Amino acid sequence: MQPTTAIILAAGKGTRLRSVTGDEFPKPLTPLKGRPLIEYSILALRASGVERILIGCGHLMESFEYLEQKYGEVTLIENPHYDSRASIYTFLMFEEQVKEAFYLLEADILYDPGIYEQLRKKAGSDNKIVTSAPLSLDDNVYFFSKAGRLINLTKEVNSENQPEGVMTGIWALSEGFLSRFSDYCNRVNIDHSEDYEIMLAQYSLDEEPIDVAHFPNLNWCEIDNEKHMEYALSKVLPNL
Repeated sequence: MQPTTAIILAAGKGTRLRSVTGDEFPKPLTPLKGRPLIEYSILALRASGVERILIGCGHLMESFEYLEQKYGEVTLIENPHYDSRASIYTFLMFEEQVKEAFYLLEADILYDPGIYEQLRKKAGSDNKIVTSAPLSLDDNVYFFSKAGRLINLTKEVNSENQPEGVMTGIWALSEGFLSRFSDYCNRVNIDHSEDYEIMLAQYSLDEEPIDVAHFPNLNWCEIDNEKHMEYALSKVLPNL
């Protein structure tokens, strides 16, 4: 199934890139060669056939408003609790708006837009997490799987706990997924201090499989700090 809806999580404060952004603009609007970071995702999604792009905003939300005028597919949704609740809250805000299959993305990633076509060709269920080989950067979120099913995401690794690769911040999720996942979160009584990806991995382990779609050589990175920015400009962007 090819999703025609996407959710982008963009409510955070992005404090680790404040040396670049200050309080003038949110991290997803950091310019890369004259184009705000989040617009690379918007353009990639549009090119892949996505017709509705919902962006969960919080910090400096007014800075994102131009996107609704520039791109007819974009709708902004406010998270008024972005300063006190983690990314899981932003994700769950969309339960009533999104009943169909959808892509889920983090707002601070830069990646090869061809990933959506590659993802559609992957066999398996309609629930997938896109992963790659570890990058030569800090802050990797490592994944573990069993029989192709995501069972854990963590930043902590040791000699007895060797990861298979890293998450990229790109997911494809099935029709009705958000409602089922929201029910699960209510049953386990989350307090909204959890990161969305940790809860999705736990849900995959406990309830509904999320398949690992592994692309070891995917050209991508997250931009969380100045080193990440240098990597994006020197390694990722020239090859897009």
